[in-house]
Order: sequence, then C-alpha cells, then structure tokens
Amino acid sequence: ITDDLLWLPTACLRYLACTSDATVLDVPVPFLAGNPVPDGREDLYETPASGTEQASVYEHAARAIDRSLGVGPHGLPLMGGGDWNDGMNQVGHGGRGESVWLAWLLLSLVPGFADLAHARGEPARADRWLQAARLWRDALERDGWDGAWYRRAYFDDGSPLGSAANSEARIDLIAQAWAILS
Repeated sequence: ITDDLLWLPTACLRYLACTSDATVLDVPVPFLAGNPVPDGREDLYETPASGTEQASVYEHAARAIDRSLGVGPHGLPLMGGGDWNDGMNQVGHGGRGESVWLAWLLLSLVPGFADLAHARGEPARADRWLQAARLWRDALERDGWDGAWYRRAYFDDGSPLGSAANSEARIDLIAQAWAILS
C-alpha cells in the first residue's frame, strides 16, 4: 500500500514546522523485521519484531521517499495494493496501476525533505527527489487532468478511474482536494 510509508516523512515535516525541534530526526530507531508477503497474496497479518538494523528517523523517512519514486506508463507514482483508500486494491494490484492522489501527496512533502537532505549533505538524494517531483507535476497536468477535474488513478490496464468518461466514480474528491492542498 503506497501511502502508508509516506506518512512518516509527512509527520516529520509537520512536527518540524510546529516545534522547530530537528533533534527528533537523529533519534535511532530499529527497522521492523517480518516475513515478506507470499506470492499470490495481498497481505500478511502478523506482528513484526524490531530488527537488528537501525537508522535515524530521518533515514527511515528518506528511504520511504526513495521507495516511492517508481512510476507507471503515465509518469505517475505506482499505486500498488492501494493508497489513501486501501480498498482500491484492484486498481494497481498487478503493479502497473498509478495514483494521481499519491503524486499530490509526494509533491507536498518532497520539497521540504529535499531541503533536509541538502542540509545533511545529501545533494544527490535531494536532486533525485526534486527531479521526480518535476516529472510528477508534468504527468499530473498531462495525464492526471481530465479537462474539468483530476482523475483519481489509472488501473493496471491503463484505463482511468475518476474520469468524465467513467459511468461510475466520475470524480474523486481526494484528488481535487489534494491538488489544492499540495
């Protein structure tokens, strides 16, 4: 599910904006250790354990962004088994579905995290994120826009969701709201 990992960098930026306390970014936190989801299954219900590898909160959040850079044929972020509405698991279950909303979420957090990466001596990482953001913005205007509103997503087969051409789900509020919020 593509958005779950991005709430950490989102929360970090909000925390920094409210407190100006950047020390939280240096707190070491272990990674979770668990079994991979078996082939052919959508999920795995288990309680992961704390692993032996750890990294700073910043590094956890930065890796979440790194992991979110993949795009589909329209240049939009991959949806995976769902995003904000995890019930959309059949939209990108095959690994090719794309999310318009996820592009907006990423655009709302990448500039702030790129500033943090630059301040931490990681200009290549920051530049990679900012380049991805430029491409997402172009893709949103080229293939996310439906003429009167933003689509919600693209299914694995490339057909749109939240399009004026759809008989159901012709417009999706979250894509419109996040276009403004981002």
